[in-house]
Amino acid sequence: MVTCNAALLTTFALSLIRSLSKNMSNMQNENWSVQNFFKMLEDQSKQVPNDARQSRYCKYITKFASHFGKEWCMVVGSTAEKTRLRSNMNEGDFDYLIISGVSIPVDALEHREDLPCFVHVRGDKFKHSFTHNLVNGKYIHSRILKEVDREAFKIMCGLLQVFTVPLVSKGLHYNRVGISRDAKPGMCEEHYVGFQMVGGANEEIYIRNQDTDIRATKKYFQSVMDLSDLSPSMKSLLNNLLTVLAEIKPHNKSGTAMYQTFAGLIEAVNSDNAVHDVAKLTSFHPKGTEANDRHYIEDSSGKNVFRIKFNYKSSNDFIAAFPLEGKLKCLEEWRVRILTSDKVLWPSAEAVEKIFQSEVYVVAKPAIINPSADVDFCLGFNQAEIILASNLSSEQRLCFLLLKSLQQGYLKHYVSVLTTFHWKTAFYHQCGQIDPALFDRHSTILLALVSVLSYMIECLDKRYLKHYFLESNLIAHITETEANEIKGKITDIIVTPEAALRVYFDMNKECENSKQEEEISMKEMEEMKTRMNNPFNEKQTDTIISLMSDLQKATTSDDSKLTQAIGNTLYMVIEEETDIPFVRPDTTQQQCSLNDLLAQATIYSTTSFSSKNEKKKALKDLKAKAFSTVLSSIRNK
Repeated sequence: MVTCNAALLTTFALSLIRSLSKNMSNMQNENWSVQNFFKMLEDQSKQVPNDARQSRYCKYITKFASHFGKEWCMVVGSTAEKTRLRSNMNEGDFDYLIISGVSIPVDALEHREDLPCFVHVRGDKFKHSFTHNLVNGKYIHSRILKEVDREAFKIMCGLLQVFTVPLVSKGLHYNRVGISRDAKPGMCEEHYVGFQMVGGANEEIYIRNQDTDIRATKKYFQSVMDLSDLSPSMKSLLNNLLTVLAEIKPHNKSGTAMYQTFAGLIEAVNSDNAVHDVAKLTSFHPKGTEANDRHYIEDSSGKNVFRIKFNYKSSNDFIAAFPLEGKLKCLEEWRVRILTSDKVLWPSAEAVEKIFQSEVYVVAKPAIINPSADVDFCLGFNQAEIILASNLSSEQRLCFLLLKSLQQGYLKHYVSVLTTFHWKTAFYHQCGQIDPALFDRHSTILLALVSVLSYMIECLDKRYLKHYFLESNLIAHITETEANEIKGKITDIIVTPEAALRVYFDMNKECENSKQEEEISMKEMEEMKTRMNNPFNEKQTDTIISLMSDLQKATTSDDSKLTQAIGNTLYMVIEEETDIPFVRPDTTQQQCSLNDLLAQATIYSTTSFSSKNEKKKALKDLKAKAFSTVLSSIRNK
């Protein structure tokens, strides 16, 4: 039986020191060294502009939704915790928590006795519109969250459909393709850059000509809008909205999947070159006559899976959640235990108090053993985990990055069994026990790493890893065979840690100039084929028209709410995404009328400017007034 006692840890430490000494001379003569590897991991985990952009997107969505209720969203997971690794193989994922305005009382939770972190929600203990149809007359159905049901997400439901439209676009150098996949706690969008089919005539996929897309999309959008139940004012509002979005497109269009997805629609609606004769257009179907414009993917009905290759990938995970109302008993017990123990070295008392005050959620996720998928929910301490990560020192964070590199490299065959969450939990447990000085990157950080690895061996030996906040086994699903295999691998890491760490380093180097391969299902292939062979941007158009229709129905009693929500959100977007010095119409400064705007435009067009800078400034002022005019018209709808 393997235990994490002092003698074993000493043996591992001596082995580590001997191994490092033996290989140090060889390492110095190569590109790889422990210190270089540390730097590589820290570089991979650095925040990038897209991280801040995703947080801003959540802020805009929350601003809009706040006009109608308490729904909101936030970026969680490794991006928010600043522990995300962006390798040459995988950009990692963005995790978004979509939070309902409906709170669940803590006394409505029925914890599983064997796995208390999994709960059933007693819908008979509180009243809401979706509690009339309960499983066994007692429990809320998990589909409410899985499907982001409109009764729990009146605003976010439609918005999520818009923001998760799969991507198919042609960049300057690479094709980009998005594939939607179900995930246990929500929905996942996988994005592949440099996408290609493997083998045969489909080795290269040609994406449609953009000019054809603009003409076809303009026709389809106008037709669908004409046939919709949108009121004239709502149609005008939508056109104005798309006009503004066309002017605030990001500087780096290829860097935002959101713009790539809807650029065709936005550009088409605002294009003067698009065909305007739509009288005969009541429906559209792709025709096979534009052979020079696009290539159709061959019939795939005879295959079950398809191989693809790509440069790298990333993913967006959307997880719907109910916030809890009231304090969990387990969190109170955790707070007391941490604050009253003289043996717990981490986290700080301030962090503990912040965690105790943070919001906790339930998400739809089947239990890891004996699941009841229709009624299983899991507790989510997402805010607490962000606070814990922010309380790590830079050297503690580096140690965790080392663990992640081992999980994704040397232990990659077990990533679905022993996940990042499991390693993070083990790491946080050990942070409370390890002297912070042991994380010194220049001397003993690998000994701290060995301590965490040894602790995981002990957990696997008992097949019990305690949840960080409550007494619940996170690895109850792992079989004895799997546990023994992983223990053997971890023991190998401890004996020669630098060799195990190098696996991740070498994997990154190998993928720098080569494509990776993966399999996709027939269903995913068919959906992709439909999108690639369709020049009309139908999905984008349909979801936006549907969203506007739903919002119109939801605000029939007070149209001003919707226009105010759109206007206020656009103000925020323009202020943060552009340098346009426009004036909000609700300020004391006089609003710009359409006649004023036309008059100033005439003056601009007939003025002989003394310099380019003078002309540039005049154009900037004119553009600012144009924005104010458009936004004023939106607010006055």
